[in-house]
Amino acid sequence: MIDIDGFLRCMGKTVEVKKVSDLVWSFKMRDAIMLSGTLKVNPGIVTEIEIRFRSPDGIGTVKITKGTVIEASYDGILSHQFKPKIVSCSKILISKELT
Repeated sequence: MIDIDGFLRCMGKTVEVKKVSDLVWSFKMRDAIMLSGTLKVNPGIVTEIEIRFRSPDGIGTVKITKGTVIEASYDGILSHQFKPKIVSCSKILISKELT
């Protein structure tokens, strides 16, 4: 089980989180500005979690396999701010998977 809610709370102050389907969430979070985006889970041998922000645009990815984060990255306008957050918060995604 992947802790999506905990991950989004770690990323910033979540204002709204909606589960669109079993593998897709939409969210709004407040940091320096109000951000909205989607989070998509692509399960597999290597599970990929994709975080897309709109206005300002950006995309983050976290790749997990066997309870280990193998990659965490972010490309976009606020990359200096969000890349460290994604790297540190990615550990939360696997915390429920290990228990």
